[in-house]
Amino acid sequence: MKRSRSECLPMNFTQDDITTGPTRDRVAIGASLADINPMTIDRDTNFNSIGGLTGHIRSLKEMIVFPLLYPEVFETFHISPPRGVLFHGPPGCGKTLVARALANECSKEGRKVAFFMRKGADCLSKWVGESERQLRLLFDQAYQMRPSIIFFDEIDGLAPVRSTRQDQIHSSIVSTLLALMDGLDSRGEIVVIGATNRIDAIDPALRRPGRFDREFRFPLPSREDRLSILQIHTHHWSPPLKLSFLQELADQTVGYCGADLKSLCTEAALHSLRSHYPQIYNSSEKLLIDTSTIKLSASNFSSALRSIVPTAQRSTASPAAPLSDIVLPLLCRQFEEVLNVLLYVFPPSWKGIGKTLPKLKRERERLKERERTIATAGEDGSMLMGSGIEEIDMSKYITDSFSFQKSQLNDQISNVFFDLDDIAQ
Repeated sequence: MKRSRSECLPMNFTQDDITTGPTRDRVAIGASLADINPMTIDRDTNFNSIGGLTGHIRSLKEMIVFPLLYPEVFETFHISPPRGVLFHGPPGCGKTLVARALANECSKEGRKVAFFMRKGADCLSKWVGESERQLRLLFDQAYQMRPSIIFFDEIDGLAPVRSTRQDQIHSSIVSTLLALMDGLDSRGEIVVIGATNRIDAIDPALRRPGRFDREFRFPLPSREDRLSILQIHTHHWSPPLKLSFLQELADQTVGYCGADLKSLCTEAALHSLRSHYPQIYNSSEKLLIDTSTIKLSASNFSSALRSIVPTAQRSTASPAAPLSDIVLPLLCRQFEEVLNVLLYVFPPSWKGIGKTLPKLKRERERLKERERTIATAGEDGSMLMGSGIEEIDMSKYITDSFSFQKSQLNDQISNVFFDLDDIAQ
């Protein structure tokens, strides 16, 4: 099977280079290599193809790229570089993309870096002891091909919280992973990266320094980040979209993650294709079309916005139902008062903030002060509430029947993030 031009063997290895050590033994007995072979590195994915996350990229260079380029700095101060990093945040915000870009950046200019990627369930097996053996084999291969990066996607499926109600198999896998990460002594040449959407579901023993030294939270993109993502996905288009239009589009996509914005651009392009060449949908043969005549307009993006449902809204269930004609006259006035208060505190992004901005700043300071005095509850309850707020993090107050208790809500709110730049627009 032909390999893509933009992909290469990790670490610039030849085929003979990767048939060493435990791999050679498995080849001799005809065993499968699917669980230890490193992935090919996509040369088209780099840090320039990531919108926003500037601080995360700078920190990753500091803890992963610099130990490979400047090991003398760490030797001078007799310090060990970080061994692992944990990515967490809502789905579609670039956790896997950053890991792939990091592997590409480390493999430039003749440097040899291997990249191993495993999903949470890839190492699981129905045979007793097989999962632990695959983990040990993976780390052995990464050590022989060092410098290398091991990336565990959806690591909460591999190393969940150990409890008495859990089966013994998962507990043994978690213990094996902890022991393997403690045994890393490669002076920064082996880095373990984990990614998860539910950081509370990971065993706490993995989160201590020495295993996952740093934790990076990937939030929903801000207005500037959304603009950067849209520019990345449309910079090859001809004619290019106007900056003012992209800025307006970024204002209208509050709560969209990076994957949603990519899907939005794809849907807009397909809508333009449908409007320019509708006959291709009625023909089973390939027709000759001129792609230079396909132009995208604001109407294409308007149609795409109506057809795309953001990821944050897809995972939110609402039991709301319209009021009956009998109850409506009794509660209509009270609901209007509540709605007016909410619009005053959280104005839509298209509205001027006027006198509301000082109130929002005071509210934000009050919530920050409250956060310092209470324990952080976690981040498994991320929820989008209107266009004036980017994200609200809540935890463990949602019951199975979605019945919200006021006391629970007040006690369990851990943090509130306001995007004042979006509100100011």
